[in-house]
Amino acid sequence: MTSGSHRLEIRILGPLEAFSGDVALPLGGGKQRIVLATLVLRAGEVVTSAQLVDELWGESPPASASHTLEVYVSRLRQLFDGRGTSIARRGSGYVLEIGEAALDARAFVELAGDVSHAAASTDHMLVVARASAALALWRGRALADVDMGQIGRVEADRLEELRLRTQELRVDAELALGRHEHAVGELQSLVAQNPYRERFVAQLMLALYRSGRHAEALDAYERMRRRLDDDLGLQPSADLQQLSARIVRQEPALGGAGEIHPARETSARVHTRRVSRLMALGVAVAAALALAAAGGARQPDVVAESAGIRVALVLQRTDAEDPSARAKANDLEDAVGALAHVTHADADAALIEVDGRSASVAPVTRRLDAGRYDLVLFAVSSDAARRFALVAKALPETQSVFIDSTLEELGLMDTPNATAIRFATEGPAQLAGALAGLVRTPSGNRRPDAVSFLAARPTVETTRHLVAFRRGVARARPAARVTLAYTGETLDPTPCEQLANAQIDAGADVLFVSSGRCGTGALAVARARGVSAISGDGVSGARGNVLASIFKDWDNALYSAVGAFAHGQLPRGENVVLSLDGYNVGLEMNATLPKGIASRVVNLCTDVRLHRSTSSIPTVADP
Repeated sequence: MTSGSHRLEIRILGPLEAFSGDVALPLGGGKQRIVLATLVLRAGEVVTSAQLVDELWGESPPASASHTLEVYVSRLRQLFDGRGTSIARRGSGYVLEIGEAALDARAFVELAGDVSHAAASTDHMLVVARASAALALWRGRALADVDMGQIGRVEADRLEELRLRTQELRVDAELALGRHEHAVGELQSLVAQNPYRERFVAQLMLALYRSGRHAEALDAYERMRRRLDDDLGLQPSADLQQLSARIVRQEPALGGAGEIHPARETSARVHTRRVSRLMALGVAVAAALALAAAGGARQPDVVAESAGIRVALVLQRTDAEDPSARAKANDLEDAVGALAHVTHADADAALIEVDGRSASVAPVTRRLDAGRYDLVLFAVSSDAARRFALVAKALPETQSVFIDSTLEELGLMDTPNATAIRFATEGPAQLAGALAGLVRTPSGNRRPDAVSFLAARPTVETTRHLVAFRRGVARARPAARVTLAYTGETLDPTPCEQLANAQIDAGADVLFVSSGRCGTGALAVARARGVSAISGDGVSGARGNVLASIFKDWDNALYSAVGAFAHGQLPRGENVVLSLDGYNVGLEMNATLPKGIASRVVNLCTDVRLHRSTSSIPTVADP
């Protein structure tokens, strides 16, 4: 154990720094700092050597890349030796074990979670206090002095997005407390730094109006309207337009203290999966209310606030070779350890791992019955879910929740102790289609003429994806044709490789790939042949030639279900749909996308959330 006076402290919320007590540690040159920053951002996770090489040298690594990387890691190991932090070799990569070291980003995320929880409870004073403490940890942009690669930029952007979200919540609280004049100066600065973030503009308009500066409030709206029109060819959101109209009418409700949220988020990050996982405990109650809003019958308030509940998670054993399955398993296992915090201190959360292909239902049923669990969550494949639907019928006193399914598919429509939670990926698929129609070909001289949609086989979800994807392409690139091809495979990459080659040979400029582990073959072919791709099932992160990746936030779905059950608001015998509106599904875009394209997709995301027409998505003329 390190002594208190020499505790290691790592700072990334600004320039990269490390201290042992009061002594600054020499972190080496630019590339060695990139290695350290990447490992810190993924602390506790294995970062492969190939990923680190990509971060350091991109597409053109030198022949000595592997050896040079080993040298950098060796130097960092020596630097941290005896200080409670270590870099271990794991398989084909490295993992940074923080140990007892202090990491400013970790402290910030924890405080941001407190802010979100306090905001959900409308404790404005606590929001201001916690948010001020969280924001005080920042010394500039995350890793401002490190020339990060794609992994680093994405992770740093996620922290930056959480920073902005925390600032928004703090300003909301300041306005609710009547501190309008105090907020004006800061908001003017925030609007200047984030010119397309409508939430800050809405807050500035409200602060100016409440300070008696009505004309300036309307001028702030007009500047935003002109900026959107001149830069992006777009109009302000309906919420911002309505706020402007309310200011013109000088509605009495705008004049007093109290929270108001006149503009939805329009951040360039459609999704902050890693951050949301860390924040999920703080928003569990709000998520529970979102579930209850789905309508239908609810369970009565039989769960006393002082009592714990027993929760079991049935998780399918991970396919070690399937990146999508590994990511899903990591999300779910992260959630298990925190479920008790959502339910109550004396709750019991058990993990039951099964083989999705061959697991017998009877032993699982007996174990669940013996444990007298109140709630059982099934996070398994669709095939396994249909078999485990028998559990819900066998244990009528236990509430069963099936993640990523519907009661119709499970044959449980008449089973009141069953709930199904479906990820509505149609929205992200539409965004993916728009993105596919907006990007330029590698030569940069034209936009796509043909887009290929590759899926494993025709299913209900595939059909939903295809219809939404085609709609998005049509909005952004009406002249582009969308071709459909089925691989018939979810495991072996070879069929996907062959089909991807055939589609590219036939003229496909962009590949949309949704075929499990098989899809990695298609993504590899697209990269080798210089063709853009979009991952439809999160098999690959949004990096390199992968423009974006559709994701499902499995752990947040678990928190939402448990929180809703604990508060007596989980619908019984109903399907619950998790959509873009709650950030439970989304499109993770590549950080290197051109700003104009990313902005168009973000604004389409806002339209999809608000269920408005997407006809405002501009068609970019070919040069």
